[in-house]
Amino acid sequence: MSLTLTDILEEEIAAGSFPGGAALVGTAERIVARAHAGRAAVVPEDAPLDAATLFDLASLTKPLATGALVLAAQRDGLDLLSPPGRFLPPFKKTRYDGITLEMLLLHTSGLPAWFPLYARGEGAAAYRRTLGGIEPETLPGTAVVYSDLGILVMGDVLENFFGAGWDRLFTDLVGSPAGSGIRYLPAKPGRCAATEEDDATERSMTAALGLSYAHFRTGVVRGEVHDGNAFRRGGVAAHAGLFGTAEDVWRLARPWLDPGRRDFTRDRTPDLSEARGLAWQGPRGAKSIPAESFSSDAFGHTGFTGTSLWVDPARDEIVVLLTNRVHPRVEGDFNAVRRRFHERVLEEEIGRR
Repeated sequence: MSLTLTDILEEEIAAGSFPGGAALVGTAERIVARAHAGRAAVVPEDAPLDAATLFDLASLTKPLATGALVLAAQRDGLDLLSPPGRFLPPFKKTRYDGITLEMLLLHTSGLPAWFPLYARGEGAAAYRRTLGGIEPETLPGTAVVYSDLGILVMGDVLENFFGAGWDRLFTDLVGSPAGSGIRYLPAKPGRCAATEEDDATERSMTAALGLSYAHFRTGVVRGEVHDGNAFRRGGVAAHAGLFGTAEDVWRLARPWLDPGRRDFTRDRTPDLSEARGLAWQGPRGAKSIPAESFSSDAFGHTGFTGTSLWVDPARDEIVVLLTNRVHPRVEGDFNAVRRRFHERVLEEEIGRR
């Protein structure tokens, strides 16, 4: 008996992989299968999940917002071989020598993966000062080190380049033209899937760095971005902060099937440990998919809250998985769940029957 997307979601929910989720398989032209199952929240109260539930997309923000805005900026003359300091005076320091905008997008700048910027001061201006003083950990261009910090720097560059705020840029240049309801700062928190309780993950990570911060949230986070650096930047950031449904994600993914965007999504790091495009990831070295099942032209991204998006031009296929796997706490290896999901979607030929 063939499985449906609903069956796959319900099996993972029964296994304890996440309280609730939504999934979609589509092409450039249409949605061919979609489903939702489970709960939007289980604490402090139980809440149902439906097709309109908004998920915290976490790092899907990187390609869907930042990648798309970089594409728009390139059309207006932005040179990705420029150094960040051409746009941001704090980044003219020696520690940024050799780093280009392209490296920020490829995660090869050498900047650390993460730092609680809010521990040095909250808000965009304070973040910019702190980022300007963070030392790279590897030589530029020598390794892929997935870095929220590099994408934050890229966001500052784009705001400077366009002369406008990030949320306005996203809405005007990306969200509205695609007809997508994805948004920052959701107006109705009760429509959102809940995430983590007590900022537990970042509380622990901050302590592990020997730092302190007095304003971690208590209780379950719902209707606010889970990521602490995005939240304390005002909820609007280049690396995290978008909320939406599976259909919203599909609408933003559709334009990326255009062959004219292939230069953005191709493997630009062939000599390094994993395939990276401009704000996108390729199958080589990816832990979230069975790489052998996707074409070499495929590209995608994941998000810490339990989200993923993979696009395969060879199959004209877009696959979206959104969950609240961090609710009420973070447990287990979620990449194993992502791989199982994609294996089942491909095995069952969902959307191709």
